[in-house]
Amino acid sequence: MPSSTPPFIDLAWFKMAKLQATRISCSVQHSCQIFEYDSLRWICTSDGAVQSMLFTEDHSYPVLHYIKALLCSLVFVDQPGKMLNLGLGSGAIERYVESHHPDIAMTSVEPEVDMITLSKECFYLDSNYQVRNESAESFLQSNQQQFDLIICDIYCPPGQPNPIETNPFLQNLTNALLPQGVVAINFLAESETHIVNMLVRLRQMFEQVTLVDVSRQQNIVFYCSNTRFPAQTELTVKAALPQYRNLQAETIISQLIWLPE
Repeated sequence: MPSSTPPFIDLAWFKMAKLQATRISCSVQHSCQIFEYDSLRWICTSDGAVQSMLFTEDHSYPVLHYIKALLCSLVFVDQPGKMLNLGLGSGAIERYVESHHPDIAMTSVEPEVDMITLSKECFYLDSNYQVRNESAESFLQSNQQQFDLIICDIYCPPGQPNPIETNPFLQNLTNALLPQGVVAINFLAESETHIVNMLVRLRQMFEQVTLVDVSRQQNIVFYCSNTRFPAQTELTVKAALPQYRNLQAETIISQLIWLPE
């Protein structure tokens, strides 16, 4: 019988995985490498970081905790109709939404054509799924649509400036958001000062900002909106619904850090 959940991932698991993992081949030449071990398949960047992960027994299951946190933006919006994902990765967001929320119209943007190919060849993204092959900055500059949900998970190599830390990019995000919409941003924090500076920038652009500190991964996920968020009690009740169980939404919502207005 296949397992309904992936194995518990900790340092001991990774130590074992490094010794026994199988290398997965792909038709594209990419700086990232793909490995598989113990019903998990993942992308490893050139600096050794795990960029994305797939549970081979349930392709829609969001394995990494920061992916779960990004998808918890679904809890903030009632009946979202249109969703934008800036940064395809291996297609974890797309696979989850297609499986659990097929009524949501999804737009995906990814600048690396090899990553699009990789996600379809090795990570079970539908081969017919359409991905906009351009940078998030380019898409937002010419975009005329507005979305209920925007997920922003842009991979930025070490030492390169991240567009999410610029006012023009954040202003374009605001313009692409429907009045009741929510933006979820994955932010790799270098220090507490880095977090505070980003938080100040977001508060200048959005009426409401809350965040969750993704444990053990140095990721901060910010949730931003230009409309007042639902009350904590309302979010807690909604997070307990069965459709959000795989997101561990109850735990994530309970860990939200609410900022003074």
